[in-house]
Amino acid sequence: MEKNYKNKKKEEVDLSIFTFGKLAPQARDLENAVIGAIMLESHLSDTLMNDFSEDLFYVESNQIICKAIRSLYKDNSPIDILTVAQRLREQDELELVGGSYHLANLTSTISSAANVEYHLRILQQQSLKRKVIQVCTNGVKKAFDETEDIFDTYAAIQQDLDSSLKELMHYDVKMVATVHEQLIRESIKVSEHGIKSGVESGLRMLDNVTNGFQKSDLIILAGRPGMGKSALAVSIALHPSIYRKIPTAIFSLEMSNEQVVARMQSYVSEQNVSKIVKKQLTKDEVLRLKEDCYPLETAPIYIDDTPNISLLELKGKARKLVKENGVKLIIVDYLQLMRSGLNIQNREQEIAEISRGLKGLAKELEIPIMALAQLSRAVETRSDKKPMLSDLRESGSLEQDADMVMFC
Repeated sequence: MEKNYKNKKKEEVDLSIFTFGKLAPQARDLENAVIGAIMLESHLSDTLMNDFSEDLFYVESNQIICKAIRSLYKDNSPIDILTVAQRLREQDELELVGGSYHLANLTSTISSAANVEYHLRILQQQSLKRKVIQVCTNGVKKAFDETEDIFDTYAAIQQDLDSSLKELMHYDVKMVATVHEQLIRESIKVSEHGIKSGVESGLRMLDNVTNGFQKSDLIILAGRPGMGKSALAVSIALHPSIYRKIPTAIFSLEMSNEQVVARMQSYVSEQNVSKIVKKQLTKDEVLRLKEDCYPLETAPIYIDDTPNISLLELKGKARKLVKENGVKLIIVDYLQLMRSGLNIQNREQEIAEISRGLKGLAKELEIPIMALAQLSRAVETRSDKKPMLSDLRESGSLEQDADMVMFC
């Protein structure tokens, strides 16, 4: 294979070898079954229409029929064999799908629509497989192109895969009564156990105000350099993980994992962090440090010190941490060192994209995310030095996306 590549120009590389001679993932029988079920029992359209789209179907005629059904649904028109045929006839597409005879065949093969939702999920999986193949094939083509920047290619692949997954993820609509009962149960549980409803920071006055960091919240912790943002973030991460055994993750873009752990050791042992980092402790001090810091040996804290991490990469790692390790709190240190992974020239727009992404991630994972942020120099020009929301550096979107903003 390698020898063949060397003998071809980059624009002549045959990408078909990557499909292994197989047809694209598909399920024609289930495609026909889902469309037939909706035309046979129109009440299913209200249940399925949120996930019912042309992208689910591999067969072109089924894509056309799906588009016609969605058009009828949008117009609040009845959905059955006759109305679908009429809509296709109006669009001069009835013969393209095989005529009225084909529509009749789709419904005649359906014995029951009981499992149509399960069939739809299988179509979603097949559709996602096709999109993954398409994205990866395009990525292979760009990887062979010497004019393409590999980091831009990598970011584009991540973004396309993330977008493909989002197209298949939909939030369910819930009745007020359902949410109301859930909140009542959670409130009773919190009251009976005498605990905070969110993740506690260990700072009593702060926890009394916030009742802990709540699910889906984006918290911005801002301050000028050297004001103690990282130190405060480390202490906030330590409390729930050591005393509550709540898994916590830290994405440290500024410090290495050794520096982060050194701060934790200093916080727990009350020894000088500079001496810990520079390895200036005596043997007795090291032994005492080890003894004092025994809680760190079992604390469920996960540190990622990838520099200049992109939003897409952070999302992927965060989802994995939540799924595999049950992480309940994520801390990002700090936001302005991140990159969006998109081709955005304006830095303010890029920060806005990152903050929106973090807020969306917090809501998706249903955990609080704390992002540290720098303040502009404007705060130093005022006599009282008291920071304001307008001092948040490089973006006004931070104050809009955040559920809580704290200043050091």
